[in-house]
Amino acid sequence: MRVSMSGQGKALRGTPRTWWDNLRGPGAPAPAALALLVVSIAMYLMVRGLTRPSMVDLRVYRIEGAAVAGHADLYGPLPTPHGLAATYPPFAALLFTGLILPPYEALRIAVIALNIVLLLAVAALSCRLVGVDGRRRATVVVTATALGIWAEPVFTTFRYGQINLALLALVLWDFTRPPDARTRGIGIGLAAGFKVTPAIFIAYLLLTRRFRAAAVSAATFAATVAIGLAALPDASRRFWTELLFDTDRVGRPENAANQSIQGLVVRISHTRDFAHVWLLLVAVAAVAGMACAVFAYRRLGDRWGLPAVAVTGLIAAPIAWTHHWVWCVPIAVLLWADARRWLAAAAIFWTFAVWAVPHAGSLELAFAPWQIALSAWYVLFGVGFLVLTAHLAHRAGPTAPGTPTPARSETPAPVGPA
Repeated sequence: MRVSMSGQGKALRGTPRTWWDNLRGPGAPAPAALALLVVSIAMYLMVRGLTRPSMVDLRVYRIEGAAVAGHADLYGPLPTPHGLAATYPPFAALLFTGLILPPYEALRIAVIALNIVLLLAVAALSCRLVGVDGRRRATVVVTATALGIWAEPVFTTFRYGQINLALLALVLWDFTRPPDARTRGIGIGLAAGFKVTPAIFIAYLLLTRRFRAAAVSAATFAATVAIGLAALPDASRRFWTELLFDTDRVGRPENAANQSIQGLVVRISHTRDFAHVWLLLVAVAAVAGMACAVFAYRRLGDRWGLPAVAVTGLIAAPIAWTHHWVWCVPIAVLLWADARRWLAAAAIFWTFAVWAVPHAGSLELAFAPWQIALSAWYVLFGVGFLVLTAHLAHRAGPTAPGTPTPARSETPAPVGPA
């Protein structure tokens, strides 16, 4: 029903904004972008119907939830596909008990739908982080979602039924909230309680002197540990004192899907027993990456500092599976907005090149040089992204006297295409 312009203005002023309005900003997406999204989702569902992906991780999560509900040994032998072990903290396993309630086929459908919604939220939060203009934000969000489905890390997250997009959304939500929000940091703490590795963002908050948000994150993380300890005391003690440091439970480091420096070094050296000098390289990469992130934050804000932290955590981790690189979505949005000349480099995430080599231990430890190169794309991109971040931050120069610094406003002006 149409209303007069004056009445419409009053109606709009009196209409509460929904969470989606807050995420996407003013303006509707272009019809072509909406059509692209519909076609993209339809094609994905068709491919999915033809290939019938295993959703192996979702099955493992469900078995972990059943183990908790049945008072079984969470970190003992479980009837999981391929003998996969439980690797998440007890807090996550407690939440996984909800997965045993619906029939498995209904759960599969629900998880597919949820991941599509989460990808849409990630695209919207990425636009907010980068500062995409409100008049075109909705179109960018829809387009990024349509294209993001076909990025290998996202596609593989869908394929395995992983929780990567949920963790990414929690972190992005926290960093795009008002700086003075009292509960800012709770999303990071929850993400760390689920999978530990997001705790690197607490270190980033400390290094950038956002102590209240860091305290909220740490307290939330500690609360998840306490909940797990209260509900599953034996499993909690074992996880936090023993299993947390056992990377062999996560998988083979030489696996070509392991896109970290350590995984690449194992494939280069053709042995898991590589020299400690390589561990020094990983440590140097971690320190240099965090320094780059803090430097970028001071001159360009979180829109460059936050992805730099995420990339540092990925390349410095003992194991970073390809589906952990869902940060490719906010990075692609960032490059499109700020450094379009380098956007083509992000296309590697849409090539599935890392799957062009064998994925079997006896073969991966004997890779030829060209196979090693194909298995290194994400690591090389990560290093290159950190170099680009440092370059743009250096070029931006110190903030002019009398103007708000990124550390205060956290919304610095775009640096423009590089």
